[in-house]
Amino acid sequence: MPAPIETPQRFVDMLVQSDYFRCSPSRLGGAAEHKEWQHFIVHAEGIHVLVNFSLVDETYTAGNTNREVGRLIVMVRTGHWDGDVDRFEPAQVVVPSGRIDARFGANRMRFHGGRYHVEVALRNRPIRAEFEMIPAIVPTMSSNQPLSRTRNISWLFVPRLRCNGTATVGAQTFRFEEAPGYHDHNWGHFRWDDDFSWEWGSILPMDLSNPWSAVYMRMCDRARTLCRSQALYLGHGGDHLRFFRDQDMRVTLHHRFEQDKCLQVPRVMSLLAPGTARDLPARLVVRARGDGDDVEMSFVPEELSQLVVPSETRIDGVTTINEVSGQVTLRGVARGQNVDMIGRGIFEFIRD
Repeated sequence: MPAPIETPQRFVDMLVQSDYFRCSPSRLGGAAEHKEWQHFIVHAEGIHVLVNFSLVDETYTAGNTNREVGRLIVMVRTGHWDGDVDRFEPAQVVVPSGRIDARFGANRMRFHGGRYHVEVALRNRPIRAEFEMIPAIVPTMSSNQPLSRTRNISWLFVPRLRCNGTATVGAQTFRFEEAPGYHDHNWGHFRWDDDFSWEWGSILPMDLSNPWSAVYMRMCDRARTLCRSQALYLGHGGDHLRFFRDQDMRVTLHHRFEQDKCLQVPRVMSLLAPGTARDLPARLVVRARGDGDDVEMSFVPEELSQLVVPSETRIDGVTTINEVSGQVTLRGVARGQNVDMIGRGIFEFIRD
């Protein structure tokens, strides 16, 4: 019997020291409007699984009181997207500050024994999942990056993990071993519907023997006339290989992705935002060059789902977070190595 796969100790140490929940300073009488989430994606045979544990400050005008509530987002794609968002009152949420551990009702995520453990089950949809994710590459963290003109956001991501577990959708159960996965953790003080938009994508190979992985991000103003920051991260094996930034990159959006209808969650929000986004690319191409390196990444969307969030700047608006699954190619040369990968991607687009 092969020995169990262990997470390198340096990965464990880095995650324990950096991936812990910050939690809202409003717990101690500090600033509110804090948002934080732990995000997990599994690309298994026949299914994509997306799980998000989110902590959000909700401020009430009457008495100027603040509550930190939990929202669990679970979405799966098995030919089409399905899922929902469950909301949890403060009494149902246990998130110790300074630890990688969260309990929302009976749902839980934690980091223990050098791996993430995730257990979730939606209230009103026949979807549940239980899996572990073993980090396979060094994590990367970026603090206080500009989001809007006055607000910043911080993040940590693990571009590639090995995932073992099950996901059940209705009467069908999917079992997976060594499936590729992705994790990120974001936190900051900002308002939905403020002056920002973003594009964010995780890129993993279809062939598990392929050592490449990538993460793409681009932060712009709401009108997308000003790019505040952009980056393409390349991982090879268990190590960070190359980080292209800002002036190294050129992003091109081709044509328009069309889909007649899509899943919108929470489902009640579809009454406020009927229809689908009409401003997503049919193909996104990133050309990154510098220091003798030259890499091109191409993402072609296949299916769209939407998370619809009430605006925090106006009473009649919403922010639409577009989750798009699709195919990715990554080719070129970096640090003297030939980059060649055909992969899966889940990209996130926030549009006005």
